[in-house]
Amino acid sequence: MRENEGGVSEAIGYIIIFGLVMTGIGLVTLYGYPVLMQQESSANIRNMEQTMIVLQNDIKSLTYKLVPYKETTLRVSGGTLTLFPSDLTNQQFLIEKDTGGVRTVLVGAFEPGELRFVAQKENAVITLENGAVIKREIGSEGSFMLAQPRWYVDDYTGSKTLMINYISLANMTPGSVTAARSQLLSQTGVGTVRMRHYQTLYWSDPNLGGADIWIKYEPHTDTAYDYSQAWRNFLTDSNGLAMEEIPQYSNNYRMQGVTNIVVKEYDLIVEEL
Repeated sequence: MRENEGGVSEAIGYIIIFGLVMTGIGLVTLYGYPVLMQQESSANIRNMEQTMIVLQNDIKSLTYKLVPYKETTLRVSGGTLTLFPSDLTNQQFLIEKDTGGVRTVLVGAFEPGELRFVAQKENAVITLENGAVIKREIGSEGSFMLAQPRWYVDDYTGSKTLMINYISLANMTPGSVTAARSQLLSQTGVGTVRMRHYQTLYWSDPNLGGADIWIKYEPHTDTAYDYSQAWRNFLTDSNGLAMEEIPQYSNNYRMQGVTNIVVKEYDLIVEEL
């Protein structure tokens, strides 16, 4: 009898190659796949940041440029985009004037509503609220603005004029049945956002005579959607309105020496999302 061990080397080679392949697949599954998914989630977040800025530009066209109707096709991936009408959110803004130490309401509580994107895999929220694009990480403190609203102070003529533009989002015209207005609109995947301008309300007081103006921001009761820090940075920063927060972290902001204030409220209807 003759002994032949040629098949032994082939079996050993096959086992070694098979082991290397399985090891490679295991390493990719263990380390590579999570990295790829993380990159995909980050790309979705960046895309939604740009999408929200596009929607902000649509809102600017509907308000400042007097365009009656705007339609945008977009793709929502990695989360859900939802409209929370003004009657379903508890964020609000209040404007008061202080004359001689007596504070009186100048413009009553305003509830803006919001377009809110919540990511599925990343704890991130991107919202379009009152003309500002805001981002917040759920589970962590703070938020910041990706794009600011059009609020400004004009004091180049010797007087100080405060200009505030309110933007309200709803899915039915004001005065409609509350049950019909209080419906959330949500979207995932490819869809179309259709918005139209409904009405513009206007307040002005040119005879303030250097009064103190107070703006109070009341955040959402759910801390996951608290955008106080974003509005704080905008209202107190020198590139924003440069107001004083008194006391600190109270969401009460004061501007001194205001001679004129102009407040415009633009009511927009989101017909489809």
